[in-house]
Amino acid sequence: MNREFKRYMYIIGTICIIFLVGSLILHILPWLLIAGVIIYIVMKIVGFFKEKKRKKNLNNYYNNDRDKEVYSTPVDDYTTGEIIDVEYEDVDKKEK
Repeated sequence: MNREFKRYMYIIGTICIIFLVGSLILHILPWLLIAGVIIYIVMKIVGFFKEKKRKKNLNNYYNNDRDKEVYSTPVDDYTTGEIIDVEYEDVDKKEK
């Protein structure tokens, strides 16, 4: 009888804990959803103003560069190191 009583007490205790945690989550969930939506809206608004400021600064940067003509290097001059010419041999012909 003692073992069965302990077993039933553990089962009842587990069910009570699951019920309490579930009800707590159901009470907190609407507040978490509202907070998530508010945080999302605030982040979108802040991102909009940051992007607007970045574009404004970028336009000012390019406008100043056009006036100064900073881009004096040619477009195809992109290498800074030594260029190595490599000759290839056909392996199939070499084996025969």
